[in-house]
Amino acid sequence: MDFLRLFNWYHENKRNLPWRKTINPYYIWVSEIMLQQTQVDTVLKYYEDFLIKFPTIESLNEASIDDILHSVQGIGYYKRFQALKKGAKYIVDNFNGVFPDDYEDIIKIPGIGLYTAGAISSIAFNKAHAATDGNVIRVLSRFYGLDDDFRLDKNKKKLNQKNQSLIEKSNDPYTYTQSLMELGATVCKPKKPDCLNCPLNEFCYANLNSEQEKYPFLSPLNKKKEIIIFSFVVHFDDCIIMKKRKDKLLENMYQFIEIEGESLESAINELSAQGIDILHTEYKGYVKHVFTHLIWHIHVYEGYVKEVPKDYELVLDINQKPLSTVHKKIYHKVKK
Repeated sequence: MDFLRLFNWYHENKRNLPWRKTINPYYIWVSEIMLQQTQVDTVLKYYEDFLIKFPTIESLNEASIDDILHSVQGIGYYKRFQALKKGAKYIVDNFNGVFPDDYEDIIKIPGIGLYTAGAISSIAFNKAHAATDGNVIRVLSRFYGLDDDFRLDKNKKKLNQKNQSLIEKSNDPYTYTQSLMELGATVCKPKKPDCLNCPLNEFCYANLNSEQEKYPFLSPLNKKKEIIIFSFVVHFDDCIIMKKRKDKLLENMYQFIEIEGESLESAINELSAQGIDILHTEYKGYVKHVFTHLIWHIHVYEGYVKEVPKDYELVLDINQKPLSTVHKKIYHKVKK
């Protein structure tokens, strides 16, 4: 690989992103967590405000999970922020709130895996530890013409070892990591890559053989599970009945009274058996929400109760609670 050509291209073409203006490991950590399964344009709406609100690891550790989730509501994939808070506590407890610079210490932080540890180590500390994400897998698999199924962890690990050997030879871990990720994000795209403007095009196997669409090979994902949910936006006086979710999916985000079922009658009967009697239900509409691994088909109803059900709480101002995108969609149906 021609590192000089790659690095020159990066310095001339890199996007002006806020997390590229710092080598503060905490800031880099936050950016990497936010960028997981989330587009850059979306992260830009949250990143700087998040750091204004939680400027240090200590401030993040001291914040409530409700406050943290409320600051990122709408971004999705909320369990990463649960892990971020656990990681902050770990650093405070074990390193007096100072982010460690040793790779073996970094990878022990809750919520940090191989990729994130490599990204922080190479970007914040300029140490030669590989960060192999989807963009890098695409670049390297095309460059070398690798036929492995990169849906499989064993093949990702093998490629990570290759990436590790490259970053060690680069003599500039910071620029190597940034340039490969930037190349994958802006030029070596999944569809219609801009090979003409790629700094590696003269050496790239896929480009030389016109097989860009062939790489990387990813075996088909399992079909997403689909479930039917009945969601009830229920009033008690001037408040709405809500509770904090305990499921791993959307954990600690607030939800309405909800239950899986095949019909409204079965849903109401099941809730009644749980001691929740909803009066005057009115249909408000349908919401479809797609998660990574499943699809919710949601039928939204509005109603009232005469007493607050067990384990639920009264919410006067819904905007003060951390609310996921899907529950914002549900509430919008009622407010229309």
